[in-house]
Amino acid sequence: APHVPLDATQKYLDRFPGPMPDRRRECLAMMSAVDDGVGQVMATLRQYGLETNTLVFFLSDNGAPLKITKADSKPVTKQGWDGSLNWPMNGEKGMLSEGGIREPWIAYWKGRIPAGQTYRQPVISLDIGATAVALAGLPHDSMLDGVNLLPYLTGENPAAPHDTLCWRWVAQAAIREGQWKLLVGG
Repeated sequence: APHVPLDATQKYLDRFPGPMPDRRRECLAMMSAVDDGVGQVMATLRQYGLETNTLVFFLSDNGAPLKITKADSKPVTKQGWDGSLNWPMNGEKGMLSEGGIREPWIAYWKGRIPAGQTYRQPVISLDIGATAVALAGLPHDSMLDGVNLLPYLTGENPAAPHDTLCWRWVAQAAIREGQWKLLVGG
């Protein structure tokens, strides 16, 4: 969330008064609902003393769909654009350009990952699985993509976790090495 069809409750819509496109208000309201849900999860971890034993990843799966521009079109429907923007990145959901795959994410583990840092090296969601396998004390299967991010996030390993990153989606493929990225197809 947020995701189409946009359908926020009045409780969350009321948090964003003032003039703005309807879908933008719906998107903000749905993000506010997610924020409340994450707050409930974190409060429960604290309540049961699990916060120092739990690694939390929070991320999106893709960039915003841009089938409609920034302004609402008439008539307004709840399908299509979700009110978010990828600017200044190029592309959208379903594309391997930066607007489709570059997403902010948060990793939180009280007492293990230093708070307030910004990690600037490229990572991929596949790293979450590899990190979970490592934390469970299981061997890293050679068929498993991704790397254990914990040594990088704690500062134990100052190197970048990946030399290259690769993606494939429908008729598109991309590879990134350092600051260079090759995108083909689609």
